[in-house]
Amino acid sequence: MRRQVRPYRRGDHRNLKELSTIPVGYARLAFSRGHIRRRGRCRPRLAAARPQPGAITGMEVQMSAVTAPGLAIQGGTVPLVVEAGQLAERNGFHSVWSSEFYDRSAVVTLAALAAVTSRIQLGSSIAWAFARTPITLATDFRSLDDLAPGRMSMGLGTGNPQVIGDWHGLSAPKPVARLVEIIEIIRQVWNVHERPVAYDGKFFRCHLALDPLLPALSTGTLPILLAGGRAPIIRAAGAVADGLVGQPFWSAAFVRDFVHPALSEGAELAGRTGRIPVTGMIITAIGDDSAQARATAAMQAAIFLTRKSADPFLQFHGFAAEIAAVREAFERRDFRGMAAAVSERMLDVLAVFGTPQEARERYRANFESVYEQPLFYSSGKGMPLEHFRDNVHAICETFSDVHA
Repeated sequence: MRRQVRPYRRGDHRNLKELSTIPVGYARLAFSRGHIRRRGRCRPRLAAARPQPGAITGMEVQMSAVTAPGLAIQGGTVPLVVEAGQLAERNGFHSVWSSEFYDRSAVVTLAALAAVTSRIQLGSSIAWAFARTPITLATDFRSLDDLAPGRMSMGLGTGNPQVIGDWHGLSAPKPVARLVEIIEIIRQVWNVHERPVAYDGKFFRCHLALDPLLPALSTGTLPILLAGGRAPIIRAAGAVADGLVGQPFWSAAFVRDFVHPALSEGAELAGRTGRIPVTGMIITAIGDDSAQARATAAMQAAIFLTRKSADPFLQFHGFAAEIAAVREAFERRDFRGMAAAVSERMLDVLAVFGTPQEARERYRANFESVYEQPLFYSSGKGMPLEHFRDNVHAICETFSDVHA
């Protein structure tokens, strides 16, 4: 069984009601310092919040069965991802998720997937929140909901400083506080058929007149999940999101001892009860050649481990020597050296790889009960397109019967 948090609605709980009015203050008090102190030591001061209409209720948690696996894809071409989505649907996968980079848009890819599938759930893992305005995000996913009613989830992330500054040419201090505002605006825009939008935050402003003729979303709202590897954004997911997209470099122990406590802290602050669901990506490389599959998994892990967002995981497991070697090789653009620096000890806790039988055994041993929704992750970075395609096909065939 897994727990699902009912989508946040404006006015649900006193703390969340106040946070919707002063999300910046919430983010400043709770997130930007990188911690939330526990009860009895420090509590956010929300007394200055303006009152809002709406019932004051708790954030209820409902139970549902563990889902079948999902497929998460980074890189590749849109036609390849579409092919993978169709294969995943035929093989009984629960969902397929598209990331984005400078080579492929998550939104365009999801639209293409929506056009050729009929049952499988679809989501972004992730879409860059700062690359679009809040109203553009709301509009994009409203359009996707038109194409795939009831099948779409919005996974949002901030991107790392290089993505924000060097790629998009933006400055985004206090990224988690900004993300809280973005989520609030999106949810208001999705309900503009019921009430006007009048939002003035520290970072964003949005005003829309009531539009009673605008159709509602197919299910009233869409799930919004946050993604990130550090405690502040994980806490934010616990407080204001419908779930968390887990990073591909997490282990079962890290999820248990770092991620879930951080989610719980954010949820407690916001007055939510129960466990916030985690949709977790797992680096997966499968092939008839076990050594080659291991090398592919190591390359994918090394790419992620160059990022600072991986530091909490690396510190948790004591991988200081390995990460120093990975990052030194990255500075030299020695990609083979990066993969070689990923130790067996490291790879064993964060990836599923090997022959189909070996991959199934690794998944059952290390990840089977970790995530409410496991996502087998494959990236086209660092490998020929045909090898990437073969890996995606092998994943769909190997794990078609998981949680069936």
